[in-house]
Amino acid sequence: MKLKKLIYIYCVSCLLLTSCSEQSVSGELGNKPKEQSFTVAVESVGELFTGGEGVVVQQALTRRPISSVTPTQTFDKLALLIVEYNSPAKIVYKKVIEDWSNPDNKASIPWSTEDGQGRYATISLTGEECLEEGKTYMAYVIGYQSGTYGGYEPFQNVEVGDYYLHTEVATVPKDGFAEEIFAGAEVFFVQNGVILSKTSENAELQHGLMVARRQVAGTFGYFTHVPVVVNGKSVARLRLVATKRNQTVIFGGFRGVDDSFDFHKDNVINGMNPRTDYDCMLAGSQHNDAFSVYEIDLCKWFPGNTENPLLPLDKNGDGYLDQLDSNWQTDETAYPKGTISLPRGTVFGDRFWIAVAMTPEDVAAGIPTFQMQLLDAEGGIVKYWDVALRNYETAGEDRTLVSLPEGQNGRTQITKLENVDTEKCFSVVRNRLYTMGEKNQSQSYGEDEPIDLSKVDVLVLDARHEWQIQNSIIFN
Repeated sequence: MKLKKLIYIYCVSCLLLTSCSEQSVSGELGNKPKEQSFTVAVESVGELFTGGEGVVVQQALTRRPISSVTPTQTFDKLALLIVEYNSPAKIVYKKVIEDWSNPDNKASIPWSTEDGQGRYATISLTGEECLEEGKTYMAYVIGYQSGTYGGYEPFQNVEVGDYYLHTEVATVPKDGFAEEIFAGAEVFFVQNGVILSKTSENAELQHGLMVARRQVAGTFGYFTHVPVVVNGKSVARLRLVATKRNQTVIFGGFRGVDDSFDFHKDNVINGMNPRTDYDCMLAGSQHNDAFSVYEIDLCKWFPGNTENPLLPLDKNGDGYLDQLDSNWQTDETAYPKGTISLPRGTVFGDRFWIAVAMTPEDVAAGIPTFQMQLLDAEGGIVKYWDVALRNYETAGEDRTLVSLPEGQNGRTQITKLENVDTEKCFSVVRNRLYTMGEKNQSQSYGEDEPIDLSKVDVLVLDARHEWQIQNSIIFN
């Protein structure tokens, strides 16, 4: 995994270097070149959520689903901040790129390699903007969709010349959900007028390279052959619940504890402010002790039940909701037209989720991370599965916990946690996709594998690492 990651980063950086303008250089300490440049690139694979025939853009912007194992990110703003690597840290550069994912604008242009494709922009620093020879800087980047996280805007209320004295965080409103968001940081050096960085303490300096990853996890469920009746009760909805839910994402602590120049750590838990306002319950509980991740309302996928509109209609009467029912349709409330491609008879649910840590105490108590439930029209649980994580023993090494013990105006604390994962009690780490079923970019080649709920005994999550390599933002 590490080798593949480094090869990928090297290939993209080599590609983007060819697009950079020539830099005027000055080798004297304290002097600045007339111009410097670096490239910001976003790697994109999978379905284009806001594009394609039949998409209503106004609807699409209100809901950005995961949609497949390789979803395209569609954020509209990229915020950059560079500070002197001192304490206190003075801001020397700030910029926001607008309309990043808009294919009709000129803020970014397409790029492509054998391993991926996306959009990039070359940023030019001129005159007093240029970084000084011999100095060290810290650069930050956050890619976000305006209006999400309660209207969060990075690096607010600070400008060039101010001191940057806090750590960026984004908080989900009480009535909202996490959305896709990217962030990263890198130490920049300047030699002979050129911005440089290195990937580890022992690595050679190279042209400045910064990778920003998704700061949230994601999960989806993809099902078919849903039974209409279980244990004598009619099934109305599918619901995934979680036993822990964090409200705030921390954009900091990007380095590892073992290498202060390694900004590419996996298995990172960067959530804080755990919520306790439970909105549903685990099977067998007498009170609310869980959080709804997503719900699939079957009457919106299989409509037409005139006797009870809250229940789906099994059109052919065989006891299952599947491709044989001619009344199937996509739930366009959850997935506006053109935002997802699904074959007949399948249902789908998804949600981004802030990373959470499961503790040894949780493991000892047998608390599951996720539970999948079939519900009746009144919300009663008629069947459930404590969801198992496939290959949990090898799903990751020790975890890196990022925290802010003194609050947003304090410093991030990075702690190495032992991996205590079990099959059903496991931490959720950022930038990983947890999936039930195989949902690819399209159905053209028959690659989809929704889970058959008519016969499954164990529901298994796959923890997908593609997000850690492919969908990234690159600086060089």
